[in-house]
Amino acid sequence: MKGFQDFGNIFQEETGLRLATGLPLSAYSSFRIGGPADYFLEVRELADFLKAVQTARKYRCPFFVIGGGYNLLFDDAGYRGLIIRNLVSGLSWNPDQGWIEAFSGTELSCLVNKAVAQGLGGLEFLAGIPGTVGGAIYGNAGAFGQAIGDRVVEVVAIGENGHEIHLDRGSLKFDYRYSALKDSPRVVLKVRLKIESASSTLIRKRVEEYLEKRKAKHPPEGTACAGSFFKNPVLPDGQKIPAGKLLEQAGARGLKVGQAAVYPGHCNFIINLGGATASEVLTLAAVLKEKVWKNSGIRLEEEVIFVSATASML
Repeated sequence: MKGFQDFGNIFQEETGLRLATGLPLSAYSSFRIGGPADYFLEVRELADFLKAVQTARKYRCPFFVIGGGYNLLFDDAGYRGLIIRNLVSGLSWNPDQGWIEAFSGTELSCLVNKAVAQGLGGLEFLAGIPGTVGGAIYGNAGAFGQAIGDRVVEVVAIGENGHEIHLDRGSLKFDYRYSALKDSPRVVLKVRLKIESASSTLIRKRVEEYLEKRKAKHPPEGTACAGSFFKNPVLPDGQKIPAGKLLEQAGARGLKVGQAAVYPGHCNFIINLGGATASEVLTLAAVLKEKVWKNSGIRLEEEVIFVSATASML
C-alpha cells in the first residue's frame, strides 16, 4: 500500500464499508474542536466494528476509536488515519445471576435508564455522566466516590491479533480514572457489570439525587466542553483533593486564552466560548497547571484526553 491515500479503496474492497474523508472532528466532539480526519467510519453492527479494526491493523493504518466524543480534545490538525465512531449498542440482563451486559457503544444514559426500569441497582452513580460504556470502561469513569470499574465482572475486547479476548476485572487494573486499556491496543466490545435487585422507586430517587448534585456544579447541557479537565489529585495517604478547589485557590477563575476559558461556575472546566482551538485549550491548561504548582506544590494531571493527529490504537 502506497501510503494511506490508497487505504480507502482497499478498506472498501476488504470490508464492503465505505469510508468518509475529510470530515471535521469538531462535529463529533463535545468540545466542538478538531480538524479533518483522513478517514472516518461510523459502525452500528458488531461485525462491522470487528472488520474495521482488523483491517486497519492488517494494513497498519493508524486508527482511533471514539464513542460520544466526550472527554476528548481533538487536534487542530485533525487525524492522520482512521477515526472509528463506535455506535454498536444493546443491553441484556439477568437479575437472578446479578449482571447486566452492554455493548461498548451503548450510551451510559441508556444503561442507567434500563437499570432503573428493571429495578437493577448499583449503577445510579453513572447518572448524568455523558458518553458510552466503552469510553467509561477505558477511563474508569465515575462520580461520588464510585467508579464503573468497581462493577466490572468481565470485558470482551479485540486483542492485538484482531480476535475477541475475555478480560476479568483484575487484569484491567482499574484505578482512579485509569484502566490497563490505556496502555494497550485492546478495544472494548462488550462489558458485563454486577448489579443488585432493588426497588425501581428507590433507584430512581438515587438517580435524581445524583443528577441534582451534578447540575449544581457542571456547565449547563450543551456547553462546549469535555467535562472535568483535570483529575482530582490523590495524596500519598489516599486522600483526594478537588482539582477545582486547587484551581480556585490558585487564581484560575476568569482566565482565558483566545476563546478557551475557565468556566465561571467551576474552575475545573475549560469551555469553548466559540471558535476555540485545541492549541488555545492546551495553552490555558498549561497555565492552570503552572499556577496550581506554584501555589500548592501539586501537579495536576489531565483527565481529558488529547487525541493528537498521529495518535493510534495500533
